Amino acid sequence: MLTTYKIHPGIGIARLGNSPDEFCLSPEKPAALPIECDSQGNPLMSPDGLTERTTERFKDAEGRIKRQGARFQIYVYDEESPEGRPMKLGDPVSGGGNQGFLVDIQWRTYLANKKSSWYEFKQLEGEHGYAPDHPRRNADITADEARQQLIIDPGPRIVDCTKVRAASFDRDGRDVYATTFPPPLQPCSIDTLGEIKTDDSGRLIVLGGHGHSGTFKADQFGQPRIDTYANNDGWFDDTSDGPVTARLVMYSPEVGATRFIDVEYPAWVIVGYPRYAPEMLDMVTMDDVVLDMSIQQFAYRTDLYGKAGTFQDPQVIPPTDTEALVMWKANKLRWNPDYKPWFYRDIWPILFRADQFSYLTSILGQSNFPHNQSPRGSFDPYKMSVPPMVDKDALAACDKDCLAKHHSGELFVDELAPAVTVLEKQSAGKLFRAAAAMAATAAIAPQGQPLAAAAPTKAAKSVNAANAAEADISTPFQSAVQKALAEFARTVLGKNPGSDYNAYLRKWRAAAETPEYPKAKEDLEQAVQNALARVRNGMDEELWQQLRVSTSEHLKKYHTGKLLEECRVKCLVKTTSDPYRSYRQFLFDILRQPGEENVFRIGSKPSSRVHGLPLMPLLCGDNPISNTLPSKFLALTPYQYYLLRQWSLGLFYSEELEGWGHPDPWNPYTDWVNRTGRDLDMGVLSNVLGGAFCPGGEVGWILRNPAVYLEPYRIKVDPGFSSFRQTAAQANANHGNVPEADYSAYVGDDLSQDDNFDAGMQPGDLTKHMGIPWQADFNECSTQPINVTYAEWNQIYPASEGDSLMVREEKAWETLWWPAHRPLQVWEPAVVNGSLTYLWLDWSRGIPQTNAGDLKMVTEWWKLAFVIRTPGVSNEPSEVPPPSPPPYIAVERTAVERTKRKEDA
Repeated sequence: MLTTYKIHPGIGIARLGNSPDEFCLSPEKPAALPIECDSQGNPLMSPDGLTERTTERFKDAEGRIKRQGARFQIYVYDEESPEGRPMKLGDPVSGGGNQGFLVDIQWRTYLANKKSSWYEFKQLEGEHGYAPDHPRRNADITADEARQQLIIDPGPRIVDCTKVRAASFDRDGRDVYATTFPPPLQPCSIDTLGEIKTDDSGRLIVLGGHGHSGTFKADQFGQPRIDTYANNDGWFDDTSDGPVTARLVMYSPEVGATRFIDVEYPAWVIVGYPRYAPEMLDMVTMDDVVLDMSIQQFAYRTDLYGKAGTFQDPQVIPPTDTEALVMWKANKLRWNPDYKPWFYRDIWPILFRADQFSYLTSILGQSNFPHNQSPRGSFDPYKMSVPPMVDKDALAACDKDCLAKHHSGELFVDELAPAVTVLEKQSAGKLFRAAAAMAATAAIAPQGQPLAAAAPTKAAKSVNAANAAEADISTPFQSAVQKALAEFARTVLGKNPGSDYNAYLRKWRAAAETPEYPKAKEDLEQAVQNALARVRNGMDEELWQQLRVSTSEHLKKYHTGKLLEECRVKCLVKTTSDPYRSYRQFLFDILRQPGEENVFRIGSKPSSRVHGLPLMPLLCGDNPISNTLPSKFLALTPYQYYLLRQWSLGLFYSEELEGWGHPDPWNPYTDWVNRTGRDLDMGVLSNVLGGAFCPGGEVGWILRNPAVYLEPYRIKVDPGFSSFRQTAAQANANHGNVPEADYSAYVGDDLSQDDNFDAGMQPGDLTKHMGIPWQADFNECSTQPINVTYAEWNQIYPASEGDSLMVREEKAWETLWWPAHRPLQVWEPAVVNGSLTYLWLDWSRGIPQTNAGDLKMVTEWWKLAFVIRTPGVSNEPSEVPPPSPPPYIAVERTAVERTKRKEDA
């Protein structure tokens, strides 16, 4: 295996903060707290020295939010570690025909913000291409050069682990780059998009901006102001994104010189807003979205999703082989019907998330009962984790009976019997009707005499023949066939079938390769043909042909072992106890299926699954606003839905019952370990919002478009904006004595104001789809009244027709957006009459969900509280809610009065 080097995570997340100096590291595991670090990004370790310490405070001493840095590291892929292992300085390195050890890493990062130059956000318009007349933001600025100034472009920055360990994406490009930044803004100007550092192990830390947002229209009447949740002309913010590239610096003793090796492909970093409830995951995370897209578009898990008949030997298709992927997707693909997920790893985390939101909002009180995790609720893991249980002794006895019947031919005869019985009755019916017709035409009685008396002998013979047909077909035919089958089985497998079902089935299928098999099969088929010939004269020709075909089909199932497998299935059903099947089925039935995004409830339709209850998840969808491409409610990804379908059918493992561990249901992510680079990719993205995308959280629907990926979890990058300007070969030739800055100044093109998925993504191309400024959309994504009158429409206009009946029938449902990112109410500790208590308070009190509130959020976002698990308190639900203290509490709210006193000082 050729040794390669990759950067992980493939997509990293940094978060804004207004603390000028203090920062921590973004979580790299699901629902985890940020990682404490020193001023260079080195993680602080726990007392045992084995684990990295998580943060105890999200803010500095002045009450300002610490930024969270995205950490990137190099993984080596070789024969020793085909799934990758992390590297550090001093490790062995090979490449370019040389061997050596790692002495340095050069990191190149390029952040940009293109929001102000991009198209206006209009829900799902643009996901599959923008219409020619789709408006741009700041449309009154028309000249190309002027519109280029709408892009915040600090240019690339380069650091290493020895000489230059920090660099800033600030307005001053010095001798490296001609930057573009907006003019002075109100209320907050933007002079930087952040900085990069290297820690002592050679890892890169990317820090984003300070949460500044402002408008250059401040000198106009009524400015600054916010007009919409997503498109505010004149405004800028300091979110950003861009590629991360690395080059290894190796000292080779063989040549006594330094050599440079480029890492295989860049990674990407996204800078988003703070995560205020870091220990709660969204109903759909970005990892859920990317994983589902990878499975269906990149053949990432062909053991789960692929061509029927290939699941036992999954196809392997390189993600970069576009033609092979097109051919693969042209097949009739399906989800593996036999796959069994693990309950605590795959199923429970999905169910667990829903009830957690009840600690962030009061809204769920009207829709979430009884969907909670208490013993009386429908999310009780101690019931949900119990799979169907098989009585092994009863199954063994049933298996033994199946084997005996299969070996004697009785199983074949029993399985064929229903078909024979139907044909017998049809044959007898035909003969009876013929006899009756014959009697009716032949026996025309003289006037006054009974019909039967006119021709008793002929009629009686016809009816007797019809009655006798049934007995004449089945008994001799089935007896002859069973005798032939028994002889065949004894010939190929011997007299004793044994009692081991699996062993017998393996031997049965392997018998086809034995020397005696062909002759035995030929004798069997001849005996069956003879038996069919003997009953032919007693049957109608058409019905006899049906018997022949049915017998042939059953013989095929007999030879392949399918008949025996079907007998085993019946044994399993008969010997299986499944006490919680109805619980699982109810929860599955109440799920909103993919494609039902506009269905509020099934209602009283004949197809009703859930007796008129609202479908779940009961959260806002990608477009509950306009009538263009409406998508009212959130649905799970197809992969999530598939896992829950398997679970509902009882096809799952309980890790506890299998003896694989003792999972803690109330801390479902504590066992997560990043053993591989892919684990790190998934752990990071699990903390990013995966829906609804209107426009979303840190990033939106652009990340479910396969066109923006090189491979799963790795963005396709425009090399013109990601590559080192000095190639590795040039660096080798000049022994690293020419600085990269001398090359990077020769950037040939400006950042594009358009997309080119074929060329790859440029800095700023992911976050430009999001709302501007971010605080406006963030503030308003609390609740949304969704019109549920008609599935097809978000907006209806009864007034235009004077339709008072439509007005009376119009219904709306107050629906949550994404409370794990934007809480509504929280439990907050307070001292009342000298005693500690917990109050249920508005999280963003004083900041209404209005345009004026959006403007206030621009300056107040950093004063809001963080929601964490209550230290030392069990998260197991209480029988009598609310528990005291509650499992989650709000901490570190920055008091306005205290802040003002410090500012005055």
